[in-house]
Amino acid sequence: MERNILKLIQSSLLVIFIYLVSCATITVNVYFPAEEVREAYSSLEDEFLEQDAQGTTDSEKAPQPTPSPSPGPQGKVDYPDKPLLTKTETKVIVLKRELSLDFSNYAWAQGNISEQITQKIRSMPDVIAAYKRRAQRASEINQMLSQGLVVEGSQGLLVKKGTLSSQQTQAFNAENSDRKIIIRGMARAIVEINDIEPTQENIDKVLPEAARQFASVRRSER
Repeated sequence: MERNILKLIQSSLLVIFIYLVSCATITVNVYFPAEEVREAYSSLEDEFLEQDAQGTTDSEKAPQPTPSPSPGPQGKVDYPDKPLLTKTETKVIVLKRELSLDFSNYAWAQGNISEQITQKIRSMPDVIAAYKRRAQRASEINQMLSQGLVVEGSQGLLVKKGTLSSQQTQAFNAENSDRKIIIRGMARAIVEINDIEPTQENIDKVLPEAARQFASVRRSER
């Protein structure tokens, strides 16, 4: 009798244990290197948006290596296997929850992180196409900015401040559409360099920070 009760208790505990394990979750973090993201954005903006007198983008003249970002005031060169949480402006984003006890798979980039981010972006045809479309309307957008008809918003998009003509409205909408493509591409790149599956859910969680850094770059150029 006692043996049967003991077996019943053991079986019950086993069932409870299996249930708890099946529900167990851990937080998987994605490391977001804000400074390097801004450097990558700036490099891409310089390459695709700067135009010569004939309106030809630098990228259309001849293939060129990605410009090396000029050293910032904090000049990062060497990186540990994983960024330390105390490193300036390195952010940690809770990306997803899953059953996994392996923390060894953070494939954090070695060396020049901004360069690796840029190369990720270069492999995304939709993002490169968005940059080229922005280059074609850059003069019109800059004029709208200088006239105060639009301003750079905090989420990387233009914000309307004045009355726009139908042509200006079309340019405004097209510009914001292309910026969204670029920002989403950056979010995807960050997810990928963290060696995490680039699902829509994961990308969406990184998107706000990618947008803020894009906005920071655009505002600094005004």
